[in-house]
Amino acid sequence: MKLRVYRAIWGVVPETDGVRAGSPFTTAEKALAEISRLGYDGIEAPLKFTLMYGPERFKRELEKNNLKVIFQIYTDGPVVPGAAGVFGGPFPGFTKPSEPGESDKQNLVETHLKVFKEQVEAAQQFNPTLVNSHSLKDYFTEEMASEFFTRALAWQEEQGFRVLHETHRKRFLHSPWVARGFVPKFPDLKLVADLSHWINIAETNTIDPDLTAVIEKFASRVKHVHCRVGYDHGPQVPDPRLGQWLEYMEGHERWWDTIWKAAEMQGESEVLMTPEHGPPNYQICDPIDDKPLADIWDVNHWIALRRQERFAELYGKENTSRLVPSTTQGYEPVTNPGESVLSGLDNVGFC
Repeated sequence: MKLRVYRAIWGVVPETDGVRAGSPFTTAEKALAEISRLGYDGIEAPLKFTLMYGPERFKRELEKNNLKVIFQIYTDGPVVPGAAGVFGGPFPGFTKPSEPGESDKQNLVETHLKVFKEQVEAAQQFNPTLVNSHSLKDYFTEEMASEFFTRALAWQEEQGFRVLHETHRKRFLHSPWVARGFVPKFPDLKLVADLSHWINIAETNTIDPDLTAVIEKFASRVKHVHCRVGYDHGPQVPDPRLGQWLEYMEGHERWWDTIWKAAEMQGESEVLMTPEHGPPNYQICDPIDDKPLADIWDVNHWIALRRQERFAELYGKENTSRLVPSTTQGYEPVTNPGESVLSGLDNVGFC
């Protein structure tokens, strides 16, 4: 089993709040060249970004830098290609997403499904590793979600498209307690795990046995991980390298380890991850000068290096990723995640 590491362009280029994040890159060309030099396998980006950037131009940059791509899509909101706003638009050939306040439940499901399909189909021209969908809204009923996922999963299977659905706030799978009862109803539902959202929604810490039980229950469903460190009261700690936040990093690492172990048991040939600490306002800033309290370019590379080291420890150096330290960030501080908090315990929670 091999480790493949992707790098999010969020907070890296000017169009994705790179300036606010203090990114060292002024163009996507420079950013992708450095991402490649550091040893990443690919990048993760919103599909709409590539439409703004230019699909053919984007393909050339990927090829030039020997990078693969994972696309993020959204079933509503300003990052939908059929909407105006973020990254321009609306782009021709894409449906306008639902408006806030829509009361027709069936129309909402139909629109979300149409917006979903259009983006998945459009992504295929890039031969993506996978498509990561932010699906539905957190306030949708279970009946609405059931109809969407029944139809979406059948369609993506029929078409042969690899689509995962993320555990993200604002989306239907925002909560571990919602997922606990819903996910088992759909055996073909595969996940992108961003556990920073679940720890925030549960308003707890990484030693919580009930949250850990849900995460471990669904570890085998997870085929990609967004490695961001959340905490009780937010989806992103100020700096996971420092102070009390280092413990939260180690706790998330224990959860991420569980996902790797499940993949190994399933005979997976590779596991995927993207370190995804985001720019302000995800990143907390000094209220006086509005400067980020940490450099997310370095934070994300540190997380990637730590996971590379952990994978080598668990599965062999010959199987881990090929990242190298940057000029500003190395492997330290070292983390020691240890074993699952459920190790040696029986009948925890009621999954």
